[in-house]
Amino acid sequence: MKDRRVFVTGASSGIGLAAARAFAVAGARVALCARRLEVLREHAAAIGEAAFALKGDVRELRSMEIAADHVKKKWGAPANVVVANAGVVRTGEIARMSAEDWNEVIATNLTGAFNTARAFLPQLLEEPSDLVFMASVASYNAFPTWGAYCASKWGLLGLAKSVAAEVRSRGVRVSIVAPGAVDTEIWPGAKKPPAEKMLKPEDAAAAIVAAVSADRRASYDEVRIMPAAGLL
Repeated sequence: MKDRRVFVTGASSGIGLAAARAFAVAGARVALCARRLEVLREHAAAIGEAAFALKGDVRELRSMEIAADHVKKKWGAPANVVVANAGVVRTGEIARMSAEDWNEVIATNLTGAFNTARAFLPQLLEEPSDLVFMASVASYNAFPTWGAYCASKWGLLGLAKSVAAEVRSRGVRVSIVAPGAVDTEIWPGAKKPPAEKMLKPEDAAAAIVAAVSADRRASYDEVRIMPAAGLL
């Protein structure tokens, strides 16, 4: 993957960080993007010369447009792999959920994915490229008190499929990776299952890299990864 230039959102922890590390190990250059710049810098330094940190907020389209321009200037060429991974969780019954919590989840998980795709697609269309959307088991199932998260991930699934229908014939391969329970810091503390029954971020990262590194004749349209222990 030495010619791949990868941009990952939500790369300060969890699946995003694991994906950045996996791409670097595979030989790609990687831009780690999130709001926590100091944390990103530490991770990028640990990865090595193939990586650099870039502060960005997926909730703002302009922030993602600036990120796309910065990546192009940094590498002298645009990103040709984009992983729209950033996400948050706010739980609670809809009857009691605050508008602030609802808006935060939708703005990050759904609008954030749109902003990322919108900012980078003009560059991705310049050459054979990959766009990966991080969905979830919550894109296909409903869970009590997870209404906002489920709504954002069901919406993300529709967004990703729509983007695929628009660009797949123009050289951009769109993949949807939908893991079950993953042991990351995104979980609300009291609701987190035992770690040994969940996937690790590296499991999801391996699926992302597999989708991107596949021969161009193949497309991993939807990849679901479930914990072998039987959890969703």
